[in-house]
Amino acid sequence: MAPLDGMLNTTLATFFPTNKIMVEITCEPTGKCNTDNLSFKSYGMRWLATIAQLVPSTSSTIWPYIQASAKGAAGQCDGGDDGKTCGFKWTTSTWDGLYGVGEQMSALAAIQANMIPVANLAAPYTADNGGTSKGDPNAGTGSSDSDVGQPAVNTRKITTSDKAGAGILTLLCLLLTLGGAWFLISA
Repeated sequence: MAPLDGMLNTTLATFFPTNKIMVEITCEPTGKCNTDNLSFKSYGMRWLATIAQLVPSTSSTIWPYIQASAKGAAGQCDGGDDGKTCGFKWTTSTWDGLYGVGEQMSALAAIQANMIPVANLAAPYTADNGGTSKGDPNAGTGSSDSDVGQPAVNTRKITTSDKAGAGILTLLCLLLTLGGAWFLISA
């Protein structure tokens, strides 16, 4: 577990610099976040919650960060005209005036991560530990298990008329493309 612990400790030290609250370090301090940056906190929160679930020995380390970040995110969700809009800077409890999908996604992920009960952090089921789903490699092909070994797609021999029809459609598409380009250039 040494590599995981090292990565986890580095992640927590880097992205949770004060009070165990997540910060988008590449842009949040300067206020120059692009649209993508505004959603990155959501991915980080989900990944940390998943790690806590898949590797229960990390949950006692991760959980305080998730809880503090969720509290900070909830403190940002009182802005906008509706009084429910979530901002981006979780280290302050006053709405920062930012509004968009990324901010909402990030706050939702932080708050939602707390819905995983600490006492029940069992890893997801697999086929080896209680999962009951049965895989079907032919799903969506119209084939059944009795057709295994048969082509998944029904085919027929391509005839001369099929080739002629494809040629005519190709020529028609080419003429429409060239005609449209000529129209745009000459107009």
